[in-house]
Order: sequence, then structure tokens, then C-alpha cells
Amino acid sequence: MRDTFLAPRIVQRRFADAPEVFEQASPLLRVTPDDPDFFVIHGSRDTLVDPGQARAFVRALRGTSKRTVTYAESPGAQHAFDIFPSIRSAHLVRATDRFLHWHWNSWRRERLSTGSAEPVAEGRAQT
Repeated sequence: MRDTFLAPRIVQRRFADAPEVFEQASPLLRVTPDDPDFFVIHGSRDTLVDPGQARAFVRALRGTSKRTVTYAESPGAQHAFDIFPSIRSAHLVRATDRFLHWHWNSWRRERLSTGSAEPVAEGRAQT
């Protein structure tokens, strides 16, 4: 994908000529202890982005980040499987909703327990 898609169409340079540009864009090389909670979802039969890349990213996050890292690999799913309505995509929407609610409630609980902020009304951004 790097040499046949990203290099000619996105970066418009060959990897051999500008490896630093590709490295700066790599999520795997940008993992830090301060990264937020992550929910990574990948199809096991993705032919555009190898599932091994998602697994490597999750391993790096789990080994470095101080936050929660959740990984779901959907058996038999192709790239972008979630854009077509199906039972699989409906489960993905529910799982994402649960993750986001858990994350939001954890953040609120942490903020309230430390007294670092006034309670934030649900669905409204703090200014």
C-alpha cells in the first residue's frame, strides 16, 4: 500500500527518497504514554490494510499508553465493512456507542473526583 497507493497518490514521493515523510505519518511511530483511550476495529480479511498492521498498532499502544486500549477484529470482514448496513455494522455501531459512553462517563467521573471541573451537562461541550 505504501509504494502503490500512498507514495504516488498522497505523498507524491517515493519512500526511498523521503522515508522521514512516511515515518512522520505513521500512527505506529507516534504512540506515546499520553495517548487517549483507543478502540481499534479491523476486519480480519482486510485486503487494503493488513490486519497485522492494526495488531502491531494495538501492541504498541498497550505497551506504551497509560490508557485503555480495546481491539475488535471482525471475522471475515473486509476493509470499510462498516459502511454497508448489515448485522455486523449494527453490532459495530452498538459497540462503538458503548465504548464512547464508557469513555465519556470515565472522564466525567475522573474530573468530578479530582474536583478539577464543574459537572458538564451531557451532550454539551464545556467552554
